[in-house]
Amino acid sequence: MELIDYPNYNEKLFVQTLSNGLTVYLQPKAGFNKTTAVLGVNYGSIDSQFLLNGEKVIQPAGIAHFLEHKMFDKKDYDVFELFNKTGARSNAFTSFTKTNYLFSTAESFKDNLDILLDFVQIPYFTQEKVEREKGIIDQEINMYKNDPDNQAYFETIASLYPNSVLSEDIAGDVASVGKITLADVELAYKTFYRPENMSLFITGKLDPSETLRWIEDNQAGKQIPTPVRVKRLVELPSTGDETIQQSKMDVSRPKVTLGLRGNDQVPTGREGLKYEIALSVMFDLFLSENSVEYDKLYHDEIIDDSFSWEFENERGFHFAVISCDTAKPRELIKRLKQIIADIPEKIDSLSDEFQLQKNELFGNYIEMMDSEEAISGQFDGFIGEPVTIYDEVEILKSMTLADVSAIANDFLSRATVQEVLIKNR
Repeated sequence: MELIDYPNYNEKLFVQTLSNGLTVYLQPKAGFNKTTAVLGVNYGSIDSQFLLNGEKVIQPAGIAHFLEHKMFDKKDYDVFELFNKTGARSNAFTSFTKTNYLFSTAESFKDNLDILLDFVQIPYFTQEKVEREKGIIDQEINMYKNDPDNQAYFETIASLYPNSVLSEDIAGDVASVGKITLADVELAYKTFYRPENMSLFITGKLDPSETLRWIEDNQAGKQIPTPVRVKRLVELPSTGDETIQQSKMDVSRPKVTLGLRGNDQVPTGREGLKYEIALSVMFDLFLSENSVEYDKLYHDEIIDDSFSWEFENERGFHFAVISCDTAKPRELIKRLKQIIADIPEKIDSLSDEFQLQKNELFGNYIEMMDSEEAISGQFDGFIGEPVTIYDEVEILKSMTLADVSAIANDFLSRATVQEVLIKNR
């Protein structure tokens, strides 16, 4: 096994790529009683169009999320029941670019590890089960349609990336889910659920050599899929002129979201992580509760504690979404735009505030280092090199205000903005 050492934190990451292509990452945590494992698939909602052995394939929106659901439904049992019998907590989620399956347990680690690997790598699909799942997912879609926060978020992304795979909800819609066939599900699985397109990250109470042996034994009994040539076809057309998307829902106050689409080039690997952290620091400097701008908005009664922002940096795209419930939607949008416009001019003068933000982030990272779930949530094995929470801290340590300023200016000088406003019916 390759060893990646983090001497400043007394931590080690063991890495091994198996003969079938599955890459395994093992991080033992001394003194921990729980173990958390995440089996990730480099496949998400944006991967509905691709070339397979030279032939173009277009699948219905929402199929990655649909497939995630179907993996738990076997011939005569539900996978959750197996995990429950061992006392493990299990879950799964689909994002724009990934699908993750995970469990956390304080006992029967090997049994749960076999369950995880087997249920994801040994599918069971039938026409009857595919049709039955459509009704379940339709209910989930309709539930989220009645959630104003969810609707505002995805409407913002759709306005930033119109007429693209990002303008579709991760779960698709009722119409697209209705088009999914058994053949679609089987083809998506065979194309993307391949060992070389997966990573297994395990942290907590474990012995690396013993755990790797268990994994190798499990994989040895499975047939290696026939090689295929896959090219993802993700086209993200340019955003048009700035618009205001308005809709009506049952809300007590108007809900505003402001989206910023990044059109600059993001580096890969750890440099990409540095880019992401720098922009997060930038937003904290101007929009966190510690900032002067936040304080003014709050005391002018334009925002309240519903105010939030998030920045997403994914495979092939990146964007920020700022949101808040407010009685003064037009004023909030005006003030936010002015704050963003002033960032390049003001950021270089915030050296004291920058150090305070760094210290606060260090505190957050230290807290996360005591959680297997947080450590596994920060791990990414699909960006060209493994990136852990310890890499993030080292990047933050060496980051300067000049770094943040340069990256912020590059992002903001090319970013396009879209607005979404949800009012009461």
